[in-house]
Amino acid sequence: MMDYKKTVLALLAFFFCSVCVAQHPQVYVQDADKPAILQKIQNYPWAKESLEGIKKSVDKYVSIHEKDPQWIISRLAMYWKPGQHYTQCYINNETWDYGEGNAPVPTVRLPGMRTWNEYNNVPLEDRIPFNESGDMLGVSKKSPSYKPVLVSYKKSGHLIRGNNAEILNLAQRAAFVYWVTGDEKYARFATDIFNTWLIGTYYMEPPLDPSHRSGGPGGYAPGGIMGYYDYEQIHDNLCFEAVPTYDLLFGYLKAHPSEAMKAIGKPLETIAATVFKRFVEIGMVRGGNKGNWNVNGWDIMMPGILALETNSFYPDGKGREYYLKFYTDNTTKYHDALPDILRAYSPVTGLWGEAPGYGLGTIASVLEMALPIYKNGVNTIGSNPMIQKSTLAIIPWLDARGNMVLFGDMRGGPGNYTAFERLLTYFQWVGDTAGVARISAVIQQGIDAKQYDRGKDSWKGLCYNLATLKATKTIVPYARAAYSEVHRHITMKNGNDTTNGLMFTLYGGYHRNLHLSPNGLAMQLYGKGWALSPDAAGYESYWSDDYNYHQSATGSNTILPGYTAGAIKINAMEPAVDSGSFTSNKHISENVSFADVSAGEKRRMVAMVRTSATTGFYVDIFRSDLNDNDYLYHNLGNNLSFSNGDGSKLDFAPTTDLGNKYNKAYSYFRDVTKAPLDNDLKATWTITKTNPTISMDMWMLGAKSRELYNLIAPYTSNIYSVTPNKVNAVPDSTHAIIVRQTGSNAWKTPFVTVFEPYSGNDKSINTIKSLAASAGFNALQIESKPLNKDLQGRKETVLYGIDDSLHTILDMGFKGLFGVISEQKGGVVALYLGKGKLIGYGGYEIQSVSGKDISAGLVQSEGHWYYSADAAITIAMPRKGGLGVQYMSGGVFVKANSGMLPAGYDVEIRMDK
Repeated sequence: MMDYKKTVLALLAFFFCSVCVAQHPQVYVQDADKPAILQKIQNYPWAKESLEGIKKSVDKYVSIHEKDPQWIISRLAMYWKPGQHYTQCYINNETWDYGEGNAPVPTVRLPGMRTWNEYNNVPLEDRIPFNESGDMLGVSKKSPSYKPVLVSYKKSGHLIRGNNAEILNLAQRAAFVYWVTGDEKYARFATDIFNTWLIGTYYMEPPLDPSHRSGGPGGYAPGGIMGYYDYEQIHDNLCFEAVPTYDLLFGYLKAHPSEAMKAIGKPLETIAATVFKRFVEIGMVRGGNKGNWNVNGWDIMMPGILALETNSFYPDGKGREYYLKFYTDNTTKYHDALPDILRAYSPVTGLWGEAPGYGLGTIASVLEMALPIYKNGVNTIGSNPMIQKSTLAIIPWLDARGNMVLFGDMRGGPGNYTAFERLLTYFQWVGDTAGVARISAVIQQGIDAKQYDRGKDSWKGLCYNLATLKATKTIVPYARAAYSEVHRHITMKNGNDTTNGLMFTLYGGYHRNLHLSPNGLAMQLYGKGWALSPDAAGYESYWSDDYNYHQSATGSNTILPGYTAGAIKINAMEPAVDSGSFTSNKHISENVSFADVSAGEKRRMVAMVRTSATTGFYVDIFRSDLNDNDYLYHNLGNNLSFSNGDGSKLDFAPTTDLGNKYNKAYSYFRDVTKAPLDNDLKATWTITKTNPTISMDMWMLGAKSRELYNLIAPYTSNIYSVTPNKVNAVPDSTHAIIVRQTGSNAWKTPFVTVFEPYSGNDKSINTIKSLAASAGFNALQIESKPLNKDLQGRKETVLYGIDDSLHTILDMGFKGLFGVISEQKGGVVALYLGKGKLIGYGGYEIQSVSGKDISAGLVQSEGHWYYSADAAITIAMPRKGGLGVQYMSGGVFVKANSGMLPAGYDVEIRMDK
């Protein structure tokens, strides 16, 4: 009788829990969303293209599966060997050590090691079926044309996890195609993969780490960084990849249990919950509680959380709502919740305090989680305005092409347009029309620059993305200047189009903290839509030897030895960014901007000067208070040519005396040749893989005690979108130079350099000459070719002084840090005083009223004169009979009181009549 009652109660409990099962799918979409998605596919080319791309990515394997159902299953990395279907694995020194137990079915294989290696998996067709050893065929990332090699299990890097994640991802795409089309062949394919993975995981306990190298003992115990199926919880992504198949195919999976599942004797949702909860519960007490580890950890866990049933379904009361609260509200010892996550973003900049790839990646993860959470009844965006601010903070860190600025531990490449799509969808859901217009413009710019294609987005994008971008006249604003204090990073732009935009970055270094690097006081220059002198970022992994080249001063454009990391001091920058701001568009000149920064014994001034709508150049004046200095510069290009300032050839010879006393990673430079350098230097890097070609000309003022080293450096990047047509990307190399100055203090004799980017034969600079060069003052005159009407008789005189003295040269007067005098055929057309007290030439003069340093400018435009100044000034002009200066105020000209003009921007002036 007692047994009968227990049976009845068990059946009632099972019935009750079955009623509690949600209507799947529930994580990313619901069945109610399907009509709108189908309409999107039918009516909008990008959506149709997206679905066709998803189908194409799986069709070959689905066809194979129809003929041979074991083919795709055999490619899963499992413990296939009979008698060795391990149920418990042990790791030692972050490497798989051995396994115990024997499950009734093959169990999913644990990766062989924590660290990366140089290999990618071979195509699925070439992988070893029913691989009992775990040894993986790999293709070298450095030499992809080489034949595959067999990489042993314990040295297989991320090949095992990557293999299984790839196959699970194929399953989720096939599951989506089935959900949309109803074609059962896709369901069968996805079901066989999912069931094999689910049961093979169900029988496996979390790995144990007796040595505690992971920071804890493993198993279910808290502490350390290890996940359920990876050595780092933030990479523990198999559940992340498997959940969509479970959710989209729920009904089909219920109707088609595998024999192994039947043998367990439990319903699908119970078996799945057991596995999903392992990933979630282990993740919740592992990984990191701060930084990108915390956010990425939540991102990995979230699908498993949202796939669960409601709390009441489970005897322990731990369902979807229970776990979700720990993300939305309840911080623990092991993971910050969202409110504390968002406190890590700067209230000034909206940036995360790590390198761009990590900082901008975290907010993308927060947004990626936000939409499915919203569909499950919780709005994490509306109550947290920092999410919107941080998403938009990427814009000043995008170049004209839409690539992110590149520095620190990151690879570069396009900004995360998926994050913009998610924010756009949210704005549409909540009726924020202004937000829709603004983000539509951002996405459209990425499409126009060919950095983003909606038709290539994932199936989630097909579900979430709006059918059309809002047609809007909104233009994506670009900031002339941006400065992040925590990153020690300055960005300056002039124009934001891929053809004619100019941009440079200037930044300091960190001692391997915040994923930032000891890169020295470094500079990058842009042109023709590309970072033409980017930081090297092609390292294999954090543990590989080449990391020491790519993520140190040797991969940057700087001076060695000396300062590589530490605080920087901004001596001046214009446009200036206020202390409470990230960006500034309030500028003195449409054509000139500069930044002057000190760090340790180094001081560097970089200026950007536009000479016409299509031309411009950069000036780099770099001081180092050391007697021996190497000026190191890399640039994209498959050709590099040199000449002396007079056009004669340099006499290069092979050498072995470069040495590595300044940095051990000098050993990565090869094919080193050397030439004496007593004259001015001209060098040209040319990318011939583009049409037209793209070139960067470099002119350096000559000085005594210098030698020039011509170097072959490692490839710049392993992300092909970072460079035009993959030039200098893996497995290519990069042309670099070192100008070595020996026994001559580079504070007194700085490196003075002019750079010009251009396409084809459109080089605009005709001549460069030094007008003055002393320990505290330099003057350069750059004369342009008459390529267009704005360059007729165009000549810029660039003035830079650190001695606060009055300098007079060729009827020019200058007292200040930085200034530019611009002339055309008719005479002076602009004066620019970036920081200083006085600049004048040819009867035109700007002077500070207070006698203190100011920023001011005078410019002629279409026959009218305008001034800008951040403090009161006086202006002198050739009078032609006039007695004083008038300025526009309130729509009328007002006489300047005692010749004094108030602070203002773009204020028209004229002489008294």
